[in-house]
Amino acid sequence: MAPKDAYAGNEKVLWKSIKENKIGNLYLFFGQEDYLIRNYCEQMEKTLLDDEFKMLNKVVLKGKVTAGQIIDNCRTAPVFADRRMVIVKDSGLFKSGRKTDEAGQDNGAAEKRTARSSAGKKGGDELAAFLQELPDFVCLVFIESEVDKRVKKYLDIIEKNGLIVEFDYKKPDELTGWVIKRIRELGHDAAVRTASMIVDYCEPGMDDILNEIKKLCAYAGDRVLITEDDVARVCTRSVKSRIFDLTDAVAAKQSYKALSILNDMAALREPMPKIMFMIARQFRQLIQTKLLLKDGAGKSEIASYFKLPPFIADKLIRQAKSFSMDSLKSAETTGMELDLAVKNGRLDDRMAVELMIMSLTCKN
Repeated sequence: MAPKDAYAGNEKVLWKSIKENKIGNLYLFFGQEDYLIRNYCEQMEKTLLDDEFKMLNKVVLKGKVTAGQIIDNCRTAPVFADRRMVIVKDSGLFKSGRKTDEAGQDNGAAEKRTARSSAGKKGGDELAAFLQELPDFVCLVFIESEVDKRVKKYLDIIEKNGLIVEFDYKKPDELTGWVIKRIRELGHDAAVRTASMIVDYCEPGMDDILNEIKKLCAYAGDRVLITEDDVARVCTRSVKSRIFDLTDAVAAKQSYKALSILNDMAALREPMPKIMFMIARQFRQLIQTKLLLKDGAGKSEIASYFKLPPFIADKLIRQAKSFSMDSLKSAETTGMELDLAVKNGRLDDRMAVELMIMSLTCKN
């Protein structure tokens, strides 16, 4: 099997194959970033299929489809074209406990299929054998919301005979450049700091960020430059952005303000376990930042260490200087104790977060 991050690195290989019109026969796309999965599939369609006959040469299968459905659609020859595209979404084939023929087939038929295909063929079942001898004209793309990398059967076959790409969320510094490009495509412009602020305000998914970009451009109207003030006025702030405000309130010993921010996040139906995790992570980052500062690191080194834009590194440095190392370590310990209390059922998660805030504002 490939190293843990090897599949993410295959995005460059995929993009090169699309640009050079050398798209293969077998792919598996998975990961958190739906925008990229959708965008790459669209680029592949444009390269492989003529608009006039796209409806005849593209099929999308959803859910726990049978091996027979996948095979039959892949064996169907293209109509007035050289290639055919078959997309299989959320098949469950790459999760533990999913059997190839469990959906839509009786056990007897499944056993007969497996017995026929197992003889002399590597792979153990009909689909596994077929994936190793796909027709040249087909492009088969599996799109999965969840992949268990321990389920090696199909992963090994696709890795050997095709390409696996994992689409994780992009890092903030990568998103900053992407934001500027999207803004310019819409006829506007923004400074790097403003783009970083948009990334900071939003959830990490590109679809969410693009929605905020469209809102900003509509708000700006005929004005070309998008400003930080526009972002503050228009963008919906994510929980990760609000955590900075909450940490600021804790540093200033403003328990009332911190609890008010918590109430705002609760009103937006942010899960309390997620909020508690984000607070704990923030204080771990502040401990690391304080250690880096002690070793003489500057803003650029800290931004590089956390893979964050300088805009966010500035915030971490400012907040780290607002706490003593003892108070930060105490915050980390308190977070672990309260998390254990929630898991043991001694506290509900909302009360745990509130107690954490009160404890931090008192000890800081």
